[in-house]
Amino acid sequence: MVAATKRAERIELLDALRGFALFGILLANILTWSGWLAMTEEQRVAFAGAEAVTWQYRFHHLLVDGKFYTIFSLLFGTGFALQIARLSARGIEGLRVYRRRVLVLLGIGLIHSWLIWDGDILTIYALLGLVLPFFYRWRERSLLVAAAILIFLVPIAGVWLFARLGWEPHQHLFALSNSIAESLGADTAPDKALEWLRRDDIAGWASWQLSGTPFNWALRVESWRIPKVLGIMLVGVVVGRRLASGGLLENRRLFRQVLMAGLAIGLPASAAYALIPGLGQADWPSLIGTVPLALAYAAAFVLLWPRARPVLRHFVPVGRMALTNYLAHSMIGLIFFYGIGFGLAGAFRPLAFYAVALLIFSAQVPFSRWWLSRHEQGPMEALWRRATYGGNARPVAA
Repeated sequence: MVAATKRAERIELLDALRGFALFGILLANILTWSGWLAMTEEQRVAFAGAEAVTWQYRFHHLLVDGKFYTIFSLLFGTGFALQIARLSARGIEGLRVYRRRVLVLLGIGLIHSWLIWDGDILTIYALLGLVLPFFYRWRERSLLVAAAILIFLVPIAGVWLFARLGWEPHQHLFALSNSIAESLGADTAPDKALEWLRRDDIAGWASWQLSGTPFNWALRVESWRIPKVLGIMLVGVVVGRRLASGGLLENRRLFRQVLMAGLAIGLPASAAYALIPGLGQADWPSLIGTVPLALAYAAAFVLLWPRARPVLRHFVPVGRMALTNYLAHSMIGLIFFYGIGFGLAGAFRPLAFYAVALLIFSAQVPFSRWWLSRHEQGPMEALWRRATYGGNARPVAA
C-alpha cells in the first residue's frame, strides 16, 4: 500500500488558494443553475431591468469569467508535480499511482457530468491529467514555452485559421446536443430554455442533462479551453517543482512581478471584454486577458497570506475538501433550481443569486471545518483515496 502524505505535510496556502478558486467557480456556475444564462437578453431585461443586466455582465466578464478555473487548473498541475515528487522520494512508482488516481477522478467526473450537472470540469481535468506525464521530464523553460504556446498562440492562431477556412467544429456538437434534446421531446428554442430547465418531469430533466454534456463540450471547443487548460497545468507543474524543492513561497519579488505583469496585461484586456457587448471566451480580450489576470489573483493571494492569514485561513477547510464541496455545489443547484427540485430557476435577480452563492460558500466553511475536525478528509476525497490506494492507505496531498 502507498503510505500517503500526512496532514502536516500539506501546504496550507495551497488549500486556501484552492478554496478561494472554488468560491470563484461557484460565482460563475450560479449563473447557470439560477437560470440566468437560460434566459434570452430580452427576458433578462424584462425580469431584472437593463441596469442590472449591464452591471452583471460587466462584473462577470471583468472579474469572474475564466479567472477561477484558471487558478484551479494551475493547482491541478501543481498537485501533479508535488505528488510525483513525494511518491518518488518514497521509492514508489509515482506515475503508476498518479494514473490510477486520475482514472478514478475521470469516473467521478463522468458520473457527475451525465447524472448531476452537465457543466462538470472534473472530466476535462482528468483527461488532460492523463496527458501530463508526457511532460514529466521536460525542463522548466520548455514547460513554460509550451504553456505560452498552448495558452495564447494556439487559441489566437486557431480562431484566425478556422475563421479563414469557415470551419466551426463546435457546431457539430451543438447540432448533436439539439438532436438529443429534440429526440427526447424538448423545445430547443432560445426563449424556451428557462421553461425547459423548470420542467418537473424526469423526461424534461433527462433531455436537459443528456443534451447538456455535448453542449458544454461544444462551448469548450469553441472557446479553445482544452489547450488553454493544459497550458495552465504546465505552469502549475513548474510551480509544483519549485515548491517541492523549497524557496518559492519566500520569493516575494517573483510574486510581485507576476502581480504587476498580470494586472498590466489582464486588466485592460478584461476591461475591454467587460465593456464590449457580445464577446465570448474565443474573442481576443478574453484570450489575452483571462490567464494573466488570474495569475495576478493568485500572486496577490500569496503576497497577502502572511498578514491576512487570519482571514484567508477560512478558505483552507473548503479547499481541503474541494472535491466534496464542488460536487455539493452541483447537488444544491440541482435540488434548489431545477424543475425536478424546488424549481427556483429564474426566480433570482443578479444581486440575489450572487447572495445565494455567498450563502452556500459561507455554510461550507464551518461545515468543512467541523468535518475535518473529525475526519482526515472529506467524504468524496476519502472515496477517491480508497478507490486509488485501497481501504488502508492514507491520502497523498495535492
